[in-house]
Amino acid sequence: MRNFIEKLFVVIFCLYNTYIIDPSKDLVFFFLISIIISFALDLFNSKRIKILIYLVFLLLCFYDSFFIYYLPLILYTMYLEFNFHSLLVLPLLFVNFSIINLLISTISIYFSHMTKGFNLFLNENKMIRDGLKEDAIYLRKYNEQLKIDREKNIYIAILTERNRIAREIHDSIGHSISSGILQVEALKVVSNDNTIKGLDLLQNTLSSGMDDIRNSIHNLYNDSLDLRKRIESLCDEAISLNISLNYKLDEPLSYDLKFDILSIIRESITNTIKHSDANKLNINLLTQPKFYSIIIKDNGKNFNETKDLLSKGIGLISMDEIARKYNGFLNYEFKDGFKIHITLMKG
Repeated sequence: MRNFIEKLFVVIFCLYNTYIIDPSKDLVFFFLISIIISFALDLFNSKRIKILIYLVFLLLCFYDSFFIYYLPLILYTMYLEFNFHSLLVLPLLFVNFSIINLLISTISIYFSHMTKGFNLFLNENKMIRDGLKEDAIYLRKYNEQLKIDREKNIYIAILTERNRIAREIHDSIGHSISSGILQVEALKVVSNDNTIKGLDLLQNTLSSGMDDIRNSIHNLYNDSLDLRKRIESLCDEAISLNISLNYKLDEPLSYDLKFDILSIIRESITNTIKHSDANKLNINLLTQPKFYSIIIKDNGKNFNETKDLLSKGIGLISMDEIARKYNGFLNYEFKDGFKIHITLMKG
């Protein structure tokens, strides 16, 4: 808008100047040609095309010196492109010299210089504004990540404390009670019948307490393993794969089952990275009425059925052992990628 207003002033001055100098001249022709050239300079962004248009205008000036009176209009755009180098065309003014034309040219260059400075200032403001927006977005994401990390750290600290308590109960209290039970057994060997009844009662009490401790330790270990978060962590660590996780396992699961499922997922991700050229991996963990279903499929193509399926290194043997442990089975196939289907029967 600023350019349009300034050019409009320059055009008015040029028209006024040409009318004063020679009212009988066909002013419309020179005006239209100059306007077309000015619009063409604004329309094209290529510097080569603009230079060609400038040369055309200079040739027109030599063809008819009356075009020189519209030089201020062309100087406005020329100064935006070439800065002070555009002043090299000012000697053309003396071919058909007019003080008013020189004054108009000076005003045109001044307008162009001010507009150039204004555009630079505007661009700097836009860059600063965009930078501030990027910083704000980055800070917002950083704060969100800090919040997530803090929650994870709190959760990890809770799980770590549960493990510590479970180990201490197992190592200290558990061993002490186990030792007490063995001592009662030894006393029963050398005691009479009346004493044995009291020792039986003590042994039953100790055995019941030991069972309670074992159950508590088992529950602590079970709660300390968050299967979903551990699997998500494994997926995040595999940066070379785009992993899609569909987790639909009903809780609670036993610690052993969680550990075995985690082992299967870890083995599958490792094998995909090592033995396949896949870049996508789909993991589906589903709960069925009678069993748990694990379906893992990649989009790899670098696969040798004879070599890879018979290789112990691919980990299929260990996965099959886990499946048999839960009276389940393992199936696999290679069709548009390698697919593993493991079924683990519920207890």
